[in-house]
Amino acid sequence: MKSEKIVLNEERNVSLDAYIQPLGGGLKFQKRPAVLVIPGGAYNHLSEREADPIALFYAANGYQAFILRYTLNDKAGWPYPLQDYDEAMEMIVRRSEEWHIDADRIAVIGFSAGGHLAACGMTLGKIRPKAAILVYPALLKPIVDLCQEGMPYPLEHIGEDNCPCFIVSARNDPTVNVKNTMELMRVLEEKGIGFESHVYAYGGHGFGGAYAFTDRYKMSKRNHDWMEESLEWLDEMLDKLTAEGFIEMDVERG
Repeated sequence: MKSEKIVLNEERNVSLDAYIQPLGGGLKFQKRPAVLVIPGGAYNHLSEREADPIALFYAANGYQAFILRYTLNDKAGWPYPLQDYDEAMEMIVRRSEEWHIDADRIAVIGFSAGGHLAACGMTLGKIRPKAAILVYPALLKPIVDLCQEGMPYPLEHIGEDNCPCFIVSARNDPTVNVKNTMELMRVLEEKGIGFESHVYAYGGHGFGGAYAFTDRYKMSKRNHDWMEESLEWLDEMLDKLTAEGFIEMDVERG
């Protein structure tokens, strides 16, 4: 694996961290799926527990993995973060041949405020992901406005062509109320969009991959399960990558 840091905007300190794996060595496929990880942090900092530990997990499972370090509100406000998302996705697609990526198999993973940005990317972005994993995403007006006034509310922009979603949250989240997840599920169901949701009994906010070294709240050991579950879900949405190549899954994608 090689890593590369790509500066998207030096003035606003925006960058794309790329973890790129080679081909060959007994692997017969020519392209890999990719994930774009968008950490949270209330649009005023980037949560490191939701950056490399997450990207490296998906990289270990065959994905080319990227981390978007987007504009924070001490530099400027909206719509710069969405522009950062667009530039990151355009970069991934533009260099897909070089990076051995199947451009039709790119997913986005967002946490908290990064979940808001990921949701904006899947509804308003120039290049929409084929699947979205939203972890305790900030979607409703009270929490979105608290992060930064003037930002869109992604639920208002979900259409019938929206990509399927995998949603993760904790019932006792004190920062992003579980109602954000519940309302997202309602809208997706109303629009006929496929989704899978995991609401854990407890775990607070910001648990990321629920690793011991990132714990902030008392949490269920099951909280870590979402990562493995999301891999199986991605197999169903994007097809399963094996040493021989992609295997189409016989599932209903919605």
